Amino acid sequence: MLLALAAVVAGVGAYAAWLAASARPAFHGTTYDPVAPAPDFRLVDPAGRAVTLADYRGRPVLVFFGYTRCTDFCPLTLDRLSRAVRELGPKAGGARIVLVTVDPAHDTPAALAGYVARFGGRVEGLTGDPAALAAAWRAYSVHVAPGVAPPAAMEHGAHPASPSSALTPEVAHSGVVYGIDRNGALRVVLPDGATDGETKDDIRALARL
Repeated sequence: MLLALAAVVAGVGAYAAWLAASARPAFHGTTYDPVAPAPDFRLVDPAGRAVTLADYRGRPVLVFFGYTRCTDFCPLTLDRLSRAVRELGPKAGGARIVLVTVDPAHDTPAALAGYVARFGGRVEGLTGDPAALAAAWRAYSVHVAPGVAPPAAMEHGAHPASPSSALTPEVAHSGVVYGIDRNGALRVVLPDGATDGETKDDIRALARL
């Protein structure tokens, strides 16, 4: 009798584990295993307020490292993210899109404020002092360099900038988007080649966690 009961309990436990696993949302992007807390940062918004990752707790966060003078890749990525959040509506879970600058010399608070306004209020621009920004870049393994990224960096998803000029040098930087769940865990990396549909799917999945 005890053996039969133990078998039933084990079966129920196995079914519950299978049910929990099957309920986990699937991502198109690269997932983290094991899941761990996303690296924190302490930066400032265009109004000069201090911002940490904990300030976004309770909603998904999409972190992208870019800059306002980028003429193609950055605005396309931010437009894709903001459009996906808008179209998902409540299914996005109130997701916030965070642009962390890789060009603090030019991305003043005023420049960031004007730039993110182009995306319908769904993007927040962050900057900081050199040490704080360098720490954030390092924590997320973000490659940042003036000019064209070296081949080794581009193999890891860095975005090669357009040829630079003497007056307006470009910045090469990593081009992925980091998906963080409402509890502050780093869950998924959306590649720079993600389609609109894949982006929406991954934001929806992130919001379900």
